Amino acid sequence: MDKQRRELRLRQWLVVPWVIVVMVGAGLATAELAESELEEFRDERGGLVALRDGLRSAKDLHSNWTGPPCHGGRSRWYGVSCDGDGRVVGVRLDGVQLTGALPAGALRGVARLATLSLRDNAIHGALPGLAGLDRLRVIDLSSNRFSGPIPRRYAAALPALRRLELQDNLLNGTVPAFTQGELTVFNVSYNFLQGEVPDTRALRRFPASAFGHNLKLCGETVNAACRSGSTSTDDGGRAAGNRDDRVVRPEDNGDGGRAARNSRHFKLAAWSVVAIALIAAMVPFAAVLIFLHQTKKSREVRLGGRATPTGAPDIKDKAEQGKLSGSGSGSSSGSRNAQAQLHFFRADKPAGFDLDDLFRSTAEMLGKGRLGITYRVTLEAGPAVVVVKRLRNMGHVPRKDFAHTMQLLGKLRHENVVEVVACYHSKEEKLAVYEHVPGRSLFELLHENRGEGRMPLPWPARLSIAKGMARGLAYLHRSMPFFHRPPHGNLKSSNVIILSKPNGKYQHPHVVPKLTDYGFHPLLPHHAHRLAAAKCPEYARGKRPSSRADVFCFGLVLLEVVTGKLPVDEADGDMAEWARLALSHEWSTDILDVEIVGELERHGDMLRLTEVALMCAAVEPDRRPKMPDVVRMIDEIGGDADERGRWELVVG
Repeated sequence: MDKQRRELRLRQWLVVPWVIVVMVGAGLATAELAESELEEFRDERGGLVALRDGLRSAKDLHSNWTGPPCHGGRSRWYGVSCDGDGRVVGVRLDGVQLTGALPAGALRGVARLATLSLRDNAIHGALPGLAGLDRLRVIDLSSNRFSGPIPRRYAAALPALRRLELQDNLLNGTVPAFTQGELTVFNVSYNFLQGEVPDTRALRRFPASAFGHNLKLCGETVNAACRSGSTSTDDGGRAAGNRDDRVVRPEDNGDGGRAARNSRHFKLAAWSVVAIALIAAMVPFAAVLIFLHQTKKSREVRLGGRATPTGAPDIKDKAEQGKLSGSGSGSSSGSRNAQAQLHFFRADKPAGFDLDDLFRSTAEMLGKGRLGITYRVTLEAGPAVVVVKRLRNMGHVPRKDFAHTMQLLGKLRHENVVEVVACYHSKEEKLAVYEHVPGRSLFELLHENRGEGRMPLPWPARLSIAKGMARGLAYLHRSMPFFHRPPHGNLKSSNVIILSKPNGKYQHPHVVPKLTDYGFHPLLPHHAHRLAAAKCPEYARGKRPSSRADVFCFGLVLLEVVTGKLPVDEADGDMAEWARLALSHEWSTDILDVEIVGELERHGDMLRLTEVALMCAAVEPDRRPKMPDVVRMIDEIGGDADERGRWELVVG
């Protein structure tokens, strides 16, 4: 019995170490697996960050592509899509003004990437090698400035490729021999490719137009016979792999002198090809320079000149039509003369100029918007500068309705509202003359020239702008009659001008925002969808916008101020919904603009303003606060922020 017990104990002592070894081994394997997955996530994010840091974009990827790219099966990164395992499977950055060259490490490690689309940008340099991205099915790099050969890897190492679009670039070399059986979309047109197109089953599926407008392509696929000495596919492939445009010489038929002459002729043709390619590459840059020069010249015109930047009929011509309209009876001459003159709204101030003065003065086009074209006019007499808006889509508006609306707008006087000085009306032309506000729009201050060297808009300035906008909008709601709804109707960041000193700087704790382009919504019943008030949810449901539509637009502008983002094209739906989701999670500070997120002591004020913005941007109009309540709530934010010191804001 004792012997059996001793044997049992001996077996237990022998088994226990093996169990421990197995458990430790399993633990190490699990740890190694977890570490391996973590390393894959790091590599994936590193490849995306390399793409972000190597390019500039109008979408400001530096502030949007932060944190982990995937949360479960969704991504908060613009243009990025994820699978159920939290891995990146798609990158779509179409038409976001990407500039620069793709760095060597871009997209390295994004092993599950299936879709890569960077079309309609301005990326230059060589095409990406896409090493390790064997799952790619869609590659769209069209309408860029890529140069060099098509990598052979695209044909040899991407077995799942279904769609390849490289058209409208500056590619040279030859077409690789694509053999992918699932390739259903293929386009390399409008490049500088040459040589024989490989006669593969995959490429024979596509029409000749998929290869059109290249330097010199031949073969059965493109229905063009190849001359002796044309670059072959094999050598073209080696050229792509070695980035060396090698030339295949014709075989020696015994006539050495003739072969040598043919060889020299072919070399000469190759140099001609290089010269043509260089000239073609320089043409777009020359065109851009010429366009910029002509644009600068065309911005300065005379309102009474014979041409306008838009090519539309001249203002003076239409004014003359207004003078001559009607019968020739003397009884109507007085009304015609009155109609052909500017109507001023301030009796306490002398006009100082008339319609002819406007036509004789030099005007600079400031921009084109939904309401019309805006000019800055430098007068020879009277006030130095005024702003003239040439209103569009108002040909149907009766003179009585237009005059009544302008009378209402001309009576408005508030620190945060741009003053309407005068107006002009004829059958085909309507002008609104505003006071000139030296400065730049809130849109420019928030979004223009993001990146290195930019002067950021600090938080005290943003809070002061929010308070001024609220007061100006509350004044409009209080002053406009009930039937004039919505009172503003076109509130957005580009219609908020930030006042500056003549030298372009404003050194004061309070910046002064001024609202403009207000009050025209009731005159545009057939074009109301073009104005900002159409963004409110009730408009999509067929309801007529009320003053609460202005409140909704104000909430969107506040979100721009806090987040530094545009209220469109967000990866997770509209900006308001995205911000609500952020505030309900621990990553609430992730919504803050990267330019102000460093002001840690003011995060509370920033989030309070975000809460006010979300109240204003409520889906149901009845849940939105009235503007007097909005003014009160914003005034309570950062009570002593204005006394924390003076700062300088450069806006010119």
